Amino acid sequence: MRLKKRILVSIILCLLLPLLLIAVVVWLILHFQVQLLSASYNRSTNMIEVIQNSPSLFEGLVKDDFNELLATVRTNPLTLSDDAWVAKRNKELKDKFSFLCIRENGEITYVGDEEFYETVAGRLPEYRGDDSASEKSMFLEGESHALIRQIDYRTENDGEGTLFLITDINHLLPQWRRTLIEALVALLAALIVTTVIVVTWLYRSIVRPLTELSHAANQISEGNLDGEVKVGKKDEIGQLQLDFEAMRRHLKELSEQQLRYQQESQEMISNISHDMKTPLTAIRGYSEGLLDGVADTPAKQERYYRTINSKAADMERMVDELGFYAKIEQNAMTYDFRRLSIHDFLEDCFAELSLDLETQGFDFSYEERCAENTEALFDPEHIKRVIINIIGNSVKYMDKTPGRIAVSVTEDPEWVWIAVTDNGCGIPENDIPHVFDRFYRGDSSRGTKKGGSGLGLSIVKSIVEAHGGAVLAESVTGEGTTIRFSLPKSSSGERTADGSDGNSAGEKGGKRWKKRKDKQS
Repeated sequence: MRLKKRILVSIILCLLLPLLLIAVVVWLILHFQVQLLSASYNRSTNMIEVIQNSPSLFEGLVKDDFNELLATVRTNPLTLSDDAWVAKRNKELKDKFSFLCIRENGEITYVGDEEFYETVAGRLPEYRGDDSASEKSMFLEGESHALIRQIDYRTENDGEGTLFLITDINHLLPQWRRTLIEALVALLAALIVTTVIVVTWLYRSIVRPLTELSHAANQISEGNLDGEVKVGKKDEIGQLQLDFEAMRRHLKELSEQQLRYQQESQEMISNISHDMKTPLTAIRGYSEGLLDGVADTPAKQERYYRTINSKAADMERMVDELGFYAKIEQNAMTYDFRRLSIHDFLEDCFAELSLDLETQGFDFSYEERCAENTEALFDPEHIKRVIINIIGNSVKYMDKTPGRIAVSVTEDPEWVWIAVTDNGCGIPENDIPHVFDRFYRGDSSRGTKKGGSGLGLSIVKSIVEAHGGAVLAESVTGEGTTIRFSLPKSSSGERTADGSDGNSAGEKGGKRWKKRKDKQS
């Protein structure tokens, strides 16, 4: 339920629930009174009569007793002279808050309840005769409320006699003051119950979730990002909990990334320091050899100069690699995407690389299994760096003689795939998922003889993904490794000039083999 609806429902509950509870309590009070009257006076009545406080209700409650007295007086007035009978009848009426009063010749001869009689004395009706008019009821109000019914008769000496049946209405039904007090108590109870219900409901649905969010916020401010926030109902507070939980997870990911980055940076600094120390030591040693005259022949001096130049070039490559990766991390890389022929690009790229590999004693080859006019959308300079980094990685971890490096190119309707395969030491299965992580170095597990910054393949992944492609690694320990990456074709499903697709064109004339035998330098 939405928060707006929840507040609206709370207002409605605060208005309607007390009224409903009051109605229920009043109904119970009246129902209890009706049951009490019915049990006490052996007469069925209803709530309407009780609410109206009608004379017929009061008359009906003692109707049977009055009729019995009337019949007795009409048939045998002398019965009223029997004190035992009168006392017995008065005792029976006492349970109905009624009593008998006898007046003969203007004097009271019997009173069943002297205390209540004092409140109505002087207000009793006069003798009316033994006609039906004397049987009517009379209500007295004032200090005491009473219902008076009289039966006039003639005494034994032909005097005037009156039998009064007096009913104490104060005890018959509660006074309005008592009813008002009960109604106020009912209202107070209804308000208390309504308040407890509404406050409990609002606390559980609003205050408790907000308290939990406040606690979670305090935990985050103290650096604890592990406290999960449980999402409750689908309302505004639930959405707030969902957003807060998403923020917490994002902050935790950022914190973990920052921690990993710090660890990787420390590891990188340590690796770079170690890797740069090696060529610097070599440069210093060979330069001191030249200064001290250890290289005393032109051939030896040339070898020293070449070694110094090679070590300086290694350091230059490491510095260049670090600068390039810094641009990637800062999103400062720019790409010049062009629609180029894969065949022409690889021809130019491998023209220089193949000679360099042959001078190092490697057997290099590449194969195109796609149409000669296949084009892809890429930045040639960056993709050339990708190929150089992959091949350089193969050279670095080569442990066989002769080392073989093979490049193959294939295509599908949407992508051009370039794969570089070597016969080196391979990568352990557990390390394959991490070879493209930044600062990853597999020296110890692969038994390499050269170090590195651990950024080569990470740069490969960043560049390929910037082109919209993917890069994969496959390896068998001791047999070799294959690194393949994809580039988007200039248009998906492009057809050749003769109307066939790229695969059939490749089979006709696009398949090329180019292989150079290794030469000893």
